[in-house]
Amino acid sequence: MSQDLNPTSSPPQQQQHELRPPGALRTNGITTLLVDDHLLFRESLCAILSTSPDIDIIGATGDGRESLRLIERHQPMVVILDISMPGLGGLEMAPRIREVSPKTEILMLSMHDNSNYVYRAFKAGCRGYALKSDSAASLQQAIAVVAQKETYLSPGIASEFIDHLLNRAEMGNSPASLLTPREQEICHLVAQGRTTDQLAADLCISPKTVRVHVANVMKKFSCQSRIELALRLQQMDSY
Repeated sequence: MSQDLNPTSSPPQQQQHELRPPGALRTNGITTLLVDDHLLFRESLCAILSTSPDIDIIGATGDGRESLRLIERHQPMVVILDISMPGLGGLEMAPRIREVSPKTEILMLSMHDNSNYVYRAFKAGCRGYALKSDSAASLQQAIAVVAQKETYLSPGIASEFIDHLLNRAEMGNSPASLLTPREQEICHLVAQGRTTDQLAADLCISPKTVRVHVANVMKKFSCQSRIELALRLQQMDSY
């Protein structure tokens, strides 16, 4: 049923799969494309969702840039997007998906139940946020909801997210509200005490790029050193 798009140039965990040619789609199904860098999870989820009479899995890939090509080509109704991937992550991809396929709705799928991730996902243009710990039935419901252009939020984090929004409203124009999605990722890792080299490895970017991002964040927070920044971030519940 699956067919490798480029089996010779990608390592096993990054292989891309186009599951059905466009002409093989059911006309009444929700055309859906899955983007997740874990091959076993990706194939398992595709197998589960393919049993639904209302969902058409038109493709699956573990590569962010490859997924943009597939999304632009197929214009799926829904993209299920992993929030944490090497290189081009879900939070960076979401705005690009909106550019190449404006009618496609994005369902962020994540292992993170932190309300700050949820906030950032919706701010990036996602229509829904589901957890990898949710049941298959819940995920099918999530796909149906976002396909109708309605907002979906995993029940496991709904109340926490509402509290988070209330706290954000009280923050107003704080430095945290001025951060880009990549800077927010940097802050999250800096608060954990990650070094420049560790940050570079975690985000698949160069140490030089990390230093530029950190310098921008320090400027926004009016901090004079990495230590001062880390201490300030650790005092913020958002990080």
